[in-house]
Amino acid sequence: MKLQDYRETFYTFSGKASDLNRQLAFAGIAIIWLFKKEPLAGLTVPKELVLPGLLIVASLIADMLQYCIASVLWRVFYRSKENLNVSEDKDIKHGVWWERPIWIAFWLKIALIITAYIFLMRFLWSAISFR
Repeated sequence: MKLQDYRETFYTFSGKASDLNRQLAFAGIAIIWLFKKEPLAGLTVPKELVLPGLLIVASLIADMLQYCIASVLWRVFYRSKENLNVSEDKDIKHGVWWERPIWIAFWLKIALIITAYIFLMRFLWSAISFR
């Protein structure tokens, strides 16, 4: 991959992090609205759905972290090559461990959303149970 490709990768990830940050802000507003309490009323969401909701929010946070980590890593990488005066069109490589933090965040968000949906399916299955 050429140095200019790493720079473009950095711009892609940092742009995605900004988009996700905006979406998390709107989702936070929606969650606050969803959990609002009416006077003399309790929680408006069944207790069984609180944990899946938290897992979904954690998955969104891990999603944003994946892009933030990638953005920082690729920026450090391409800037270090620029500081060494590596030519823009030179084909360069990076170590296999360079991407590990990005993959860890990726699999974490997947595991969190799968776990959340297992809890959601259990809740829905019990709601339609023919007992």
